[in-house]
Amino acid sequence: MTQQPTGFFSTRRSLLLTGAAALAAPMVLRAQTPTKVVRIGSPDLGTANKPSPGSSALAVAHANRWLEEEFAKDGITVDWKFFRGAGPAVAEALSAKQLDVVFLGDLASVIGRSRGLPTRYLLPTGRGSNSYLATAPGVKISSVAELKGRKVSVLKGTAYQRPFDNLLATAGLTEKDVKLINLDWPSSKAAVVAGEIDATFGGSDLFLLRDKGVNIPLSTKGRGPAFTINAGVLATQDFITGSPQLAQRLVHQVVRSAHWASQESHREAYIKLVVDHSGAPEIGVRAEFEGEQLASRFSPLIDEALVAGYQGVVDDGLKLNLIRQGFDVNAWFEPRFAQQALRDLKLERHWSAQDAQGKAKGAA
Repeated sequence: MTQQPTGFFSTRRSLLLTGAAALAAPMVLRAQTPTKVVRIGSPDLGTANKPSPGSSALAVAHANRWLEEEFAKDGITVDWKFFRGAGPAVAEALSAKQLDVVFLGDLASVIGRSRGLPTRYLLPTGRGSNSYLATAPGVKISSVAELKGRKVSVLKGTAYQRPFDNLLATAGLTEKDVKLINLDWPSSKAAVVAGEIDATFGGSDLFLLRDKGVNIPLSTKGRGPAFTINAGVLATQDFITGSPQLAQRLVHQVVRSAHWASQESHREAYIKLVVDHSGAPEIGVRAEFEGEQLASRFSPLIDEALVAGYQGVVDDGLKLNLIRQGFDVNAWFEPRFAQQALRDLKLERHWSAQDAQGKAKGAA
């Protein structure tokens, strides 16, 4: 047997340990490196060059800079990214790992999850939003049936596509019965005002066009859950796993915003906030919330009604060929952050949970 020099084994062991430590060092450094920025993505629901997450509870936090205020304590910045391409563009950014947290309407978030995006649903920021049909100047459309053969724009892959398809179905129509044009919201507005299309389908911001001769003859208001839109905040699994405390603090601020927006005494202040910070027309915002209970619209509870609503989106998505495969909706929700925020803010009894049929179950 060949003998090794004295001290060989201890030296070799020392080198191995040193090498292992060197290999592990980058991992340790990464784990210890504090987060410096929280990247939030949202469809651009503002007008007049006022980027905004629209008329949601998140809009309150955005307008008041509550997230910036919360994270500035630790030198963390909040990077808001607003996408003109809406849900599909947000999904691309998620896929490229450019975002940590996103605000999305129901269909867009369902499409992303069905395609494998590793998101978890943290809490709703708006329930039961309505959609509107705006017609070009001089175009006479007063019923869903009259959309047959017309040029109509809808931004595909966004939450508006599902209620539009369900609205068509009430007249026995499908997307194939109209000349459907896929346009982003600013382009749709310009096209309908110019008469390049007969109509466009979207949110209450379309009321902005009424002074340009555009009419709003149809809406989904009062037609039931299959025709309305839920929206919420989602986070990537990486963000939740790597920065759970930041996720909790973010949810705290969104629940705080929902509490403020839910109070009827703040109705006028809320409308003003949305109009001032998004450029939305006041007449449209008022029409959207007229007759609506703010506490119901802005409830942050992940209750049976919300889960059933998203299951309905998955079911309709499959039926309408908007998604190719479903997924476990219940497992997608991550309610612990909202539940903790409700306890910490002493708001556990502020909202009433609803059952799958939308009926109150009592205090949350």
